[in-house]
Amino acid sequence: MRAVQQNVEALSQEEGFGTVVLTNASGLPLATSENRAEAEALAAVVADMLRSAEGIGDRLGWDVMSEIMLLSQDAQRGVLCRRFTAGARDMVLALFIAPQHAYWRATTRAIQQIQQVWSL
Repeated sequence: MRAVQQNVEALSQEEGFGTVVLTNASGLPLATSENRAEAEALAAVVADMLRSAEGIGDRLGWDVMSEIMLLSQDAQRGVLCRRFTAGARDMVLALFIAPQHAYWRATTRAIQQIQQVWSL
């Protein structure tokens, strides 16, 4: 589990990223970056964001949506949730982002590293 914690902390230090939290699908924090208060607030919205994503997916007739992003009105801040499985666990990597920065490669790498640890 220490490797997962280090992975989350390292991701939060990359340019364009802020607070990062790894949760289960209910929003229970499993690993957080340094800003504990922000991480807890972010974890608290994960379940709401997943419910919204599921409702949207249902209305569109799509499978489960694996990613949802919310942007502030000024498009300077965002919240990103990426849902994935690791072993038999349903998890969410949630983070504050600066939308003008690319996030896909860094978050995919972090998710793959988490999956490796949880599959052992």
